Amino acid sequence: MTDEDLKTGPADGSELELEGGLDYAEEENILQKEIISRRHNDITQISEFMDYVSFNRVINKITDYAEIMTEGRVAGFINFDYRLSSNQTNKVIELLMNIQALSRIFTMAMKGSRDLEVEYISNIYSNPSEPELITAYLNLKNILENRLTHQIQQYNINMGKNNTTMSMPLHELRGHATTYRDMSEHKMIMSSKVQHGVIAASLHDAYSILVNKFNFYNEKTYIKYFFNEDDYRNRNNLILSGEARMSLQSINKNVSEIMDELVQINTNRLPQRLQKAPEQRLKKLPEMPSNVRQFNDRMLMTPFGRQYGGKIDGIISSIFSPVRRTKYAAFSESQMKDLITRLFDYNERSHKISDYQKEISEIAEYLLQQDYGVKSFTEKFIYTKKEAFNKFYTAEMKEKVENFLYTVFSVYYEEEFSPVFRIIKSLDLKKFACAFIIKRLYLLIGENLTTFGFFFIKTIARIGGIKAE
Repeated sequence: MTDEDLKTGPADGSELELEGGLDYAEEENILQKEIISRRHNDITQISEFMDYVSFNRVINKITDYAEIMTEGRVAGFINFDYRLSSNQTNKVIELLMNIQALSRIFTMAMKGSRDLEVEYISNIYSNPSEPELITAYLNLKNILENRLTHQIQQYNINMGKNNTTMSMPLHELRGHATTYRDMSEHKMIMSSKVQHGVIAASLHDAYSILVNKFNFYNEKTYIKYFFNEDDYRNRNNLILSGEARMSLQSINKNVSEIMDELVQINTNRLPQRLQKAPEQRLKKLPEMPSNVRQFNDRMLMTPFGRQYGGKIDGIISSIFSPVRRTKYAAFSESQMKDLITRLFDYNERSHKISDYQKEISEIAEYLLQQDYGVKSFTEKFIYTKKEAFNKFYTAEMKEKVENFLYTVFSVYYEEEFSPVFRIIKSLDLKKFACAFIIKRLYLLIGENLTTFGFFFIKTIARIGGIKAE
Protein backbone atom coordinates (compact mmCIF):
# COMPACT_ATOMS: atom_id res chain seq x y z
CA MET A 1 0.00 0.00 0.00
CA THR A 2 1.34 3.42 -0.96
CA ASP A 3 1.56 6.55 1.16
CA GLU A 4 -1.12 8.07 -1.06
CA ASP A 5 -3.50 5.21 -0.21
CA LEU A 6 -3.00 5.93 3.48
CA LYS A 7 -4.02 9.55 2.90
CA THR A 8 -7.07 9.08 0.73
CA GLY A 9 -8.03 5.40 1.03
CA PRO A 10 -7.51 2.60 -1.51
CA ALA A 11 -8.08 3.55 -5.13
CA ASP A 12 -9.80 0.23 -5.92
CA GLY A 13 -12.61 0.88 -3.44
CA SER A 14 -11.53 -1.87 -1.04
CA GLU A 15 -11.79 -1.19 2.68
CA LEU A 16 -8.93 -0.35 4.97
CA GLU A 17 -8.99 -2.27 8.23
CA LEU A 18 -8.72 -0.26 11.41
CA GLU A 19 -6.40 -1.30 14.21
CA GLY A 20 -7.48 -4.57 15.77
CA GLY A 21 -11.15 -4.40 14.79
CA LEU A 22 -13.86 -3.53 12.30
CA ASP A 23 -12.91 -1.63 9.18
CA TYR A 24 -14.58 1.66 8.36
CA ALA A 25 -16.95 0.18 5.76
CA GLU A 26 -18.18 -2.51 8.20
CA GLU A 27 -18.77 0.11 10.88
CA GLU A 28 -20.75 2.19 8.43
CA ASN A 29 -22.81 -0.85 7.33
CA ILE A 30 -23.73 -1.60 10.95
CA LEU A 31 -24.68 2.02 11.48
CA GLN A 32 -26.73 1.95 8.28
CA LYS A 33 -28.76 -1.05 9.53
CA GLU A 34 -29.44 0.66 12.86
CA ILE A 35 -30.47 3.86 11.09
CA ILE A 36 -32.80 1.98 8.71
CA SER A 37 -34.66 0.27 11.55
CA ARG A 38 -35.09 3.56 13.47
CA ARG A 39 -35.78 5.49 10.29
CA HIS A 40 -38.76 3.40 9.18
CA ASN A 41 -40.77 4.37 12.26
CA ASP A 42 -39.83 8.05 11.81
CA ILE A 43 -40.81 8.01 8.12
CA THR A 44 -44.16 6.36 8.89
CA GLN A 45 -44.88 9.15 11.34
CA ILE A 46 -43.98 12.03 9.02
CA SER A 47 -45.83 10.40 6.08
CA GLU A 48 -49.06 11.28 7.93
CA PHE A 49 -48.46 14.95 7.22
CA MET A 50 -45.70 15.11 4.57
CA ASP A 51 -45.63 13.41 1.16
CA TYR A 52 -42.79 12.77 -1.27
CA VAL A 53 -43.25 16.08 -3.10
CA SER A 54 -43.13 18.16 0.11
CA PHE A 55 -40.11 16.28 1.46
CA ASN A 56 -38.33 16.58 -1.89
CA ARG A 57 -38.90 20.35 -1.81
CA VAL A 58 -37.28 20.52 1.64
CA ILE A 59 -34.27 18.50 0.44
CA ASN A 60 -33.89 20.73 -2.62
CA LYS A 61 -33.87 23.79 -0.36
CA ILE A 62 -31.01 22.52 1.82
CA THR A 63 -28.95 20.79 -0.89
CA ASP A 64 -25.68 22.68 -1.49
CA TYR A 65 -26.74 25.22 1.13
CA ALA A 66 -23.72 27.46 1.59
CA GLU A 67 -24.49 29.04 4.97
CA ILE A 68 -25.18 28.09 8.55
CA MET A 69 -28.95 28.04 9.07
CA THR A 70 -30.82 29.33 12.09
CA GLU A 71 -33.47 27.11 13.64
CA GLY A 72 -36.16 29.43 12.29
CA ARG A 73 -34.86 29.16 8.72
CA VAL A 74 -34.79 25.35 8.84
CA ALA A 75 -38.32 25.32 10.27
CA GLY A 76 -39.38 27.70 7.47
CA PHE A 77 -37.98 25.37 4.78
CA ILE A 78 -39.95 22.46 6.25
CA ASN A 79 -43.18 24.28 7.08
CA PHE A 80 -43.14 26.26 3.82
CA ASP A 81 -46.93 26.38 3.44
CA TYR A 82 -47.66 27.02 7.15
CA ARG A 83 -49.79 23.92 7.60
CA LEU A 84 -47.58 21.95 10.00
CA SER A 85 -47.52 22.23 13.77
CA SER A 86 -44.24 22.89 15.59
CA ASN A 87 -44.27 19.25 16.75
CA GLN A 88 -44.55 17.99 13.17
CA THR A 89 -41.80 20.35 12.01
CA ASN A 90 -39.53 19.10 14.80
CA LYS A 91 -40.17 15.49 13.78
CA VAL A 92 -38.82 16.23 10.30
CA ILE A 93 -35.77 18.02 11.77
CA GLU A 94 -35.08 15.06 14.07
CA LEU A 95 -35.32 12.63 11.12
CA LEU A 96 -32.83 14.71 9.12
CA MET A 97 -30.51 14.82 12.12
CA ASN A 98 -30.78 11.08 12.74
CA ILE A 99 -29.49 10.38 9.23
CA GLN A 100 -26.89 13.17 9.66
CA ALA A 101 -28.37 15.16 6.76
CA LEU A 102 -28.30 18.07 9.20
CA SER A 103 -25.65 18.80 11.82
CA ARG A 104 -26.78 20.73 14.88
CA ILE A 105 -24.24 23.23 16.16
CA PHE A 106 -24.42 25.48 19.19
CA THR A 107 -23.47 29.07 19.68
CA MET A 108 -23.62 31.52 22.57
CA ALA A 109 -27.11 32.88 23.18
CA MET A 110 -27.79 36.58 23.34
CA LYS A 111 -27.63 38.30 26.71
CA GLY A 112 -30.57 37.45 28.90
CA SER A 113 -30.89 33.86 27.59
CA ARG A 114 -29.99 31.02 29.92
CA ASP A 115 -28.88 28.43 27.41
CA LEU A 116 -27.14 28.04 24.07
CA GLU A 117 -28.67 28.87 20.69
CA VAL A 118 -29.10 26.21 18.03
CA GLU A 119 -28.05 26.43 14.38
CA TYR A 120 -27.78 23.87 11.58
CA ILE A 121 -25.44 22.84 8.79
CA SER A 122 -26.62 20.91 5.73
CA ASN A 123 -24.62 17.81 4.81
CA ILE A 124 -26.50 17.17 1.55
CA TYR A 125 -24.54 17.87 -1.64
CA SER A 126 -25.40 17.36 -5.29
CA ASN A 127 -22.00 15.70 -5.84
CA PRO A 128 -21.20 13.93 -2.54
CA SER A 129 -18.28 11.97 -4.00
CA GLU A 130 -16.44 15.19 -4.95
CA PRO A 131 -17.94 17.93 -2.77
CA GLU A 132 -14.79 20.04 -2.99
CA LEU A 133 -15.86 20.93 -6.56
CA ILE A 134 -19.00 22.64 -5.19
CA THR A 135 -18.64 26.28 -4.17
CA ALA A 136 -21.26 25.88 -1.41
CA TYR A 137 -19.17 23.16 0.23
CA LEU A 138 -15.98 25.23 0.14
CA ASN A 139 -17.79 28.25 1.52
CA LEU A 140 -19.33 26.28 4.38
CA LYS A 141 -16.04 24.60 5.24
CA ASN A 142 -14.37 28.01 5.37
CA ILE A 143 -17.10 29.34 7.71
CA LEU A 144 -16.66 26.34 10.02
CA GLU A 145 -12.89 26.72 10.14
CA ASN A 146 -13.26 30.42 11.01
CA ARG A 147 -15.63 29.49 13.82
CA LEU A 148 -13.23 26.85 15.07
CA THR A 149 -10.35 29.32 15.08
CA HIS A 150 -12.40 31.62 17.29
CA GLN A 151 -13.78 28.81 19.45
CA ILE A 152 -10.40 27.26 20.24
CA GLN A 153 -9.34 30.55 21.82
CA GLN A 154 -12.58 30.91 23.78
CA TYR A 155 -12.38 27.32 24.96
CA ASN A 156 -8.79 27.55 26.22
CA ILE A 157 -9.46 30.90 27.93
CA ASN A 158 -12.48 29.47 29.76
CA MET A 159 -10.51 26.36 30.75
CA GLY A 160 -7.78 28.58 32.20
CA LYS A 161 -5.07 27.30 29.83
CA ASN A 162 -2.03 29.43 29.12
CA ASN A 163 -1.82 28.57 25.44
CA THR A 164 -4.98 29.78 23.66
CA THR A 165 -4.07 28.02 20.41
CA MET A 166 -3.73 24.56 21.99
CA SER A 167 -5.90 21.97 20.22
CA MET A 168 -8.94 20.78 22.19
CA PRO A 169 -8.72 17.20 23.60
CA LEU A 170 -11.68 15.04 22.63
CA HIS A 171 -11.90 13.35 26.04
CA GLU A 172 -12.55 16.79 27.59
CA LEU A 173 -15.24 17.59 25.03
CA ARG A 174 -16.93 14.23 25.65
CA GLY A 175 -16.93 14.99 29.36
CA HIS A 176 -18.52 18.41 28.79
CA ALA A 177 -21.16 16.84 26.52
CA THR A 178 -22.07 14.28 29.22
CA THR A 179 -22.30 17.02 31.87
CA TYR A 180 -24.46 19.13 29.55
CA ARG A 181 -26.92 16.26 29.03
CA ASP A 182 -27.15 15.56 32.77
CA MET A 183 -27.64 19.23 33.67
CA SER A 184 -30.21 19.72 30.88
CA GLU A 185 -32.37 16.91 32.30
CA HIS A 186 -32.41 18.64 35.70
CA LYS A 187 -32.85 22.11 34.11
CA MET A 188 -29.73 23.44 35.77
CA ILE A 189 -27.87 26.58 34.67
CA MET A 190 -24.78 25.70 32.64
CA SER A 191 -21.35 26.95 33.58
CA SER A 192 -19.36 28.77 30.89
CA LYS A 193 -16.91 25.84 30.80
CA VAL A 194 -19.67 23.37 29.93
CA GLN A 195 -21.20 25.74 27.39
CA HIS A 196 -17.94 26.31 25.53
CA GLY A 197 -17.20 22.58 25.68
CA VAL A 198 -20.54 21.77 24.04
CA ILE A 199 -20.08 24.48 21.40
CA ALA A 200 -16.68 22.99 20.53
CA ALA A 201 -18.13 19.44 20.52
CA SER A 202 -20.90 20.42 18.10
CA LEU A 203 -18.38 22.10 15.78
CA HIS A 204 -16.24 18.96 15.94
CA ASP A 205 -19.14 16.76 14.87
CA ALA A 206 -20.12 19.03 11.98
CA TYR A 207 -16.53 19.46 10.81
CA SER A 208 -15.63 15.76 10.97
CA ILE A 209 -18.61 14.93 8.71
CA LEU A 210 -17.68 17.74 6.32
CA VAL A 211 -14.06 16.49 6.02
CA ASN A 212 -15.60 13.40 4.38
CA LYS A 213 -12.57 11.08 4.80
CA PHE A 214 -12.35 7.85 6.73
CA ASN A 215 -9.14 9.00 8.48
CA PHE A 216 -10.33 12.56 9.08
CA TYR A 217 -8.52 12.61 12.44
CA ASN A 218 -5.18 12.67 10.57
CA GLU A 219 -6.07 15.73 8.49
CA LYS A 220 -3.79 18.72 9.15
CA THR A 221 -6.67 21.18 9.60
CA TYR A 222 -8.48 18.79 11.95
CA ILE A 223 -5.35 18.29 14.11
CA LYS A 224 -4.99 22.05 14.31
CA TYR A 225 -8.26 22.23 16.25
CA PHE A 226 -8.67 18.86 17.94
CA PHE A 227 -6.44 16.40 19.76
CA ASN A 228 -7.94 12.97 19.05
CA GLU A 229 -6.38 10.68 21.61
CA ASP A 230 -9.38 8.32 21.62
CA ASP A 231 -9.23 4.56 21.39
CA TYR A 232 -9.49 3.47 17.75
CA ARG A 233 -12.99 2.13 18.49
CA ASN A 234 -14.21 5.62 19.36
CA ARG A 235 -12.28 7.64 16.78
CA ASN A 236 -15.08 7.55 14.28
CA ASN A 237 -17.80 8.46 16.80
CA LEU A 238 -19.52 11.82 17.02
CA ILE A 239 -19.27 13.44 20.44
CA LEU A 240 -22.83 14.68 21.07
CA SER A 241 -24.79 11.68 19.76
CA GLY A 242 -22.13 9.01 20.33
CA GLU A 243 -22.94 7.49 16.93
CA ALA A 244 -20.42 6.78 14.18
CA ARG A 245 -20.08 9.62 11.69
CA MET A 246 -21.22 8.91 8.15
CA SER A 247 -19.73 9.85 4.81
CA LEU A 248 -21.51 12.38 2.60
CA GLN A 249 -22.17 9.59 0.08
CA SER A 250 -23.99 7.51 2.73
CA ILE A 251 -25.99 10.53 3.88
CA ASN A 252 -27.04 11.19 0.28
CA LYS A 253 -28.02 7.52 -0.09
CA ASN A 254 -30.15 7.69 3.06
CA VAL A 255 -31.98 10.76 1.79
CA SER A 256 -32.78 8.99 -1.51
CA GLU A 257 -34.03 5.91 0.34
CA ILE A 258 -36.31 8.02 2.54
CA MET A 259 -37.88 9.56 -0.56
CA ASP A 260 -38.35 6.10 -2.10
CA GLU A 261 -40.02 4.90 1.11
CA LEU A 262 -42.35 7.91 1.19
CA VAL A 263 -43.44 7.13 -2.37
CA GLN A 264 -44.04 3.50 -1.39
CA ILE A 265 -46.06 4.42 1.70
CA ASN A 266 -48.23 6.85 -0.27
CA THR A 267 -48.69 4.27 -3.04
CA ASN A 268 -49.78 1.63 -0.52
CA ARG A 269 -52.31 4.02 0.98
CA LEU A 270 -53.75 5.05 -2.39
CA PRO A 271 -56.15 2.06 -2.83
CA GLN A 272 -57.69 2.82 0.58
CA ARG A 273 -58.24 6.45 -0.39
CA LEU A 274 -59.79 5.42 -3.71
CA GLN A 275 -62.22 3.05 -1.95
CA LYS A 276 -63.39 5.86 0.32
CA ALA A 277 -63.78 8.39 -2.50
CA PRO A 278 -67.25 8.94 -4.05
CA GLU A 279 -67.67 7.16 -7.37
CA GLN A 280 -68.45 10.33 -9.30
CA ARG A 281 -65.24 11.99 -8.08
CA LEU A 282 -63.13 9.17 -9.54
CA LYS A 283 -64.41 10.02 -13.01
CA LYS A 284 -62.96 13.52 -12.91
CA LEU A 285 -59.68 13.33 -14.78
CA PRO A 286 -57.14 14.73 -14.52
CA GLU A 287 -57.46 15.43 -10.79
CA MET A 288 -55.74 18.36 -9.12
CA PRO A 289 -53.05 17.56 -6.50
CA SER A 290 -54.52 17.22 -2.99
CA ASN A 291 -52.61 20.25 -1.68
CA VAL A 292 -53.83 22.64 -4.41
CA ARG A 293 -55.87 25.56 -3.09
CA GLN A 294 -59.20 26.28 -4.78
CA PHE A 295 -60.26 29.85 -5.62
CA ASN A 296 -63.29 31.54 -7.16
CA ASP A 297 -61.84 33.27 -10.20
CA ARG A 298 -64.03 35.73 -12.10
CA MET A 299 -61.97 35.10 -15.24
CA LEU A 300 -63.63 31.68 -15.39
CA MET A 301 -66.96 33.47 -15.84
CA THR A 302 -65.77 35.33 -18.95
CA PRO A 303 -66.62 33.87 -22.38
CA PHE A 304 -62.98 32.78 -22.75
CA GLY A 305 -62.98 31.22 -19.28
CA ARG A 306 -66.22 29.30 -19.88
CA GLN A 307 -64.93 27.96 -23.18
CA TYR A 308 -61.29 27.20 -22.35
CA GLY A 309 -60.95 27.43 -18.53
CA GLY A 310 -61.74 23.78 -17.83
CA LYS A 311 -59.30 22.59 -20.50
CA ILE A 312 -56.51 24.87 -19.20
CA ASP A 313 -57.09 23.80 -15.58
CA GLY A 314 -56.98 20.17 -16.70
CA ILE A 315 -53.60 20.68 -18.40
CA ILE A 316 -52.19 22.46 -15.32
CA SER A 317 -53.42 19.68 -13.03
CA SER A 318 -51.80 17.13 -15.32
CA ILE A 319 -48.44 18.94 -15.37
CA PHE A 320 -48.31 19.23 -11.57
CA SER A 321 -49.93 15.90 -10.72
CA PRO A 322 -48.12 13.75 -8.09
CA VAL A 323 -47.86 10.87 -10.60
CA ARG A 324 -45.84 12.91 -13.09
CA ARG A 325 -43.74 14.56 -10.40
CA THR A 326 -42.88 11.20 -8.86
CA LYS A 327 -41.93 9.80 -12.27
CA TYR A 328 -39.54 12.62 -13.18
CA ALA A 329 -38.12 12.97 -9.68
CA ALA A 330 -36.67 9.49 -10.16
CA PHE A 331 -34.30 10.85 -12.82
CA SER A 332 -30.77 11.06 -11.46
CA GLU A 333 -28.65 14.19 -11.84
CA SER A 334 -26.13 12.27 -13.95
CA GLN A 335 -28.89 11.27 -16.40
CA MET A 336 -30.10 14.84 -16.63
CA LYS A 337 -26.57 16.21 -16.99
CA ASP A 338 -25.93 14.02 -20.05
CA LEU A 339 -29.25 15.09 -21.57
CA ILE A 340 -28.92 18.80 -20.78
CA THR A 341 -25.27 19.03 -21.84
CA ARG A 342 -26.08 17.42 -25.19
CA LEU A 343 -29.04 19.71 -25.95
CA PHE A 344 -27.17 22.80 -24.71
CA ASP A 345 -24.35 21.92 -27.12
CA TYR A 346 -26.84 21.44 -29.97
CA ASN A 347 -28.39 24.82 -29.16
CA GLU A 348 -24.95 26.47 -29.17
CA ARG A 349 -24.33 25.03 -32.63
CA SER A 350 -27.69 26.42 -33.86
CA HIS A 351 -29.38 23.01 -34.09
CA LYS A 352 -33.17 23.04 -34.03
CA ILE A 353 -33.59 21.55 -30.55
CA SER A 354 -37.39 21.81 -30.79
CA ASP A 355 -37.15 18.57 -32.78
CA TYR A 356 -36.08 16.81 -29.57
CA GLN A 357 -39.54 17.05 -28.03
CA LYS A 358 -39.23 14.02 -25.72
CA GLU A 359 -35.88 15.15 -24.29
CA ILE A 360 -37.11 18.71 -23.79
CA SER A 361 -40.21 17.49 -21.94
CA GLU A 362 -38.05 15.37 -19.63
CA ILE A 363 -35.78 18.33 -18.85
CA ALA A 364 -38.71 20.70 -18.24
CA GLU A 365 -40.60 18.21 -16.04
CA TYR A 366 -37.47 17.57 -14.00
CA LEU A 367 -36.64 21.26 -13.58
CA LEU A 368 -40.18 22.18 -12.52
CA GLN A 369 -39.44 20.28 -9.30
CA GLN A 370 -36.12 22.02 -8.61
CA ASP A 371 -35.89 24.99 -6.28
CA TYR A 372 -32.49 26.41 -7.30
CA GLY A 373 -31.75 29.20 -9.74
CA VAL A 374 -29.92 29.63 -13.04
CA LYS A 375 -26.49 29.87 -11.40
CA SER A 376 -26.86 26.55 -9.55
CA PHE A 377 -28.33 24.97 -12.71
CA THR A 378 -25.24 26.08 -14.65
CA GLU A 379 -22.90 24.69 -12.00
CA LYS A 380 -24.73 21.34 -11.87
CA PHE A 381 -25.37 20.70 -15.57
CA ILE A 382 -23.34 23.02 -17.83
CA TYR A 383 -20.08 23.69 -15.96
CA THR A 384 -17.16 21.78 -17.51
CA LYS A 385 -14.78 22.05 -14.50
CA LYS A 386 -11.87 22.96 -16.77
CA GLU A 387 -11.55 26.30 -14.98
CA ALA A 388 -12.81 27.96 -11.80
CA PHE A 389 -16.60 28.33 -11.80
CA ASN A 390 -16.44 32.10 -11.18
CA LYS A 391 -14.42 32.48 -14.39
CA PHE A 392 -16.74 30.13 -16.28
CA TYR A 393 -19.97 31.83 -15.15
CA THR A 394 -19.59 35.12 -16.99
CA ALA A 395 -22.43 37.47 -17.93
CA GLU A 396 -22.25 36.05 -21.45
CA MET A 397 -22.54 32.46 -20.18
CA LYS A 398 -25.46 33.39 -17.92
CA GLU A 399 -27.29 34.87 -20.92
CA LYS A 400 -26.61 31.73 -23.00
CA VAL A 401 -27.96 29.47 -20.25
CA GLU A 402 -31.06 31.63 -19.73
CA ASN A 403 -31.78 31.64 -23.47
CA PHE A 404 -31.40 27.85 -23.52
CA LEU A 405 -33.85 27.51 -20.61
CA TYR A 406 -36.32 29.88 -22.26
CA THR A 407 -36.14 27.72 -25.40
CA VAL A 408 -36.73 24.53 -23.39
CA PHE A 409 -39.74 25.93 -21.52
CA SER A 410 -41.14 27.59 -24.67
CA VAL A 411 -41.16 24.29 -26.57
CA TYR A 412 -42.57 22.50 -23.50
CA TYR A 413 -45.30 25.14 -23.04
CA GLU A 414 -46.41 25.01 -26.66
CA GLU A 415 -46.55 21.22 -26.58
CA GLU A 416 -48.43 20.92 -23.27
CA PHE A 417 -50.99 23.58 -24.14
CA SER A 418 -51.31 22.57 -27.79
CA PRO A 419 -54.93 21.34 -27.21
CA VAL A 420 -55.82 25.00 -26.50
CA PHE A 421 -53.64 26.64 -29.16
CA ARG A 422 -54.86 24.28 -31.88
CA ILE A 423 -58.26 25.92 -31.44
CA ILE A 424 -57.15 29.51 -30.84
CA LYS A 425 -55.86 31.17 -34.02
CA SER A 426 -56.06 34.89 -33.20
CA LEU A 427 -52.76 36.43 -32.03
CA ASP A 428 -54.56 38.73 -29.56
CA LEU A 429 -56.48 35.78 -28.14
CA LYS A 430 -53.25 33.82 -27.75
CA LYS A 431 -51.77 36.69 -25.72
CA PHE A 432 -54.90 36.74 -23.56
CA ALA A 433 -54.57 32.95 -23.13
CA CYS A 434 -51.01 33.41 -21.83
CA ALA A 435 -52.22 35.90 -19.22
CA PHE A 436 -55.11 33.58 -18.29
CA ILE A 437 -52.75 30.58 -17.91
CA ILE A 438 -50.31 32.58 -15.74
CA LYS A 439 -53.13 33.66 -13.42
CA ARG A 440 -54.46 30.11 -13.11
CA LEU A 441 -50.94 28.83 -12.35
CA TYR A 442 -50.58 31.37 -9.54
CA LEU A 443 -54.01 30.63 -8.10
CA LEU A 444 -53.91 26.83 -8.35
CA ILE A 445 -50.23 26.01 -7.72
CA GLY A 446 -48.90 29.27 -6.21
CA GLU A 447 -47.44 28.11 -2.88
CA ASN A 448 -46.04 24.95 -4.46
CA LEU A 449 -44.24 26.67 -7.33
CA THR A 450 -40.48 26.10 -7.32
CA THR A 451 -37.85 28.52 -8.61
CA PHE A 452 -38.12 26.92 -12.05
CA GLY A 453 -41.90 27.04 -11.75
CA PHE A 454 -41.57 30.82 -11.68
CA PHE A 455 -39.09 30.60 -14.60
CA PHE A 456 -41.81 28.70 -16.50
CA ILE A 457 -44.22 31.57 -15.79
CA LYS A 458 -41.63 34.12 -16.99
CA THR A 459 -41.34 32.13 -20.22
CA ILE A 460 -45.11 32.21 -20.75
CA ALA A 461 -45.07 35.96 -20.08
CA ARG A 462 -42.34 36.44 -22.68
CA ILE A 463 -44.30 34.40 -25.24
CA GLY A 464 -47.44 36.47 -24.54
CA GLY A 465 -45.57 39.78 -24.64
CA ILE A 466 -46.53 40.45 -21.02
CA LYS A 467 -44.21 42.90 -19.29
CA ALA A 468 -42.97 41.98 -15.80
CA GLU A 469 -43.99 44.46 -13.14
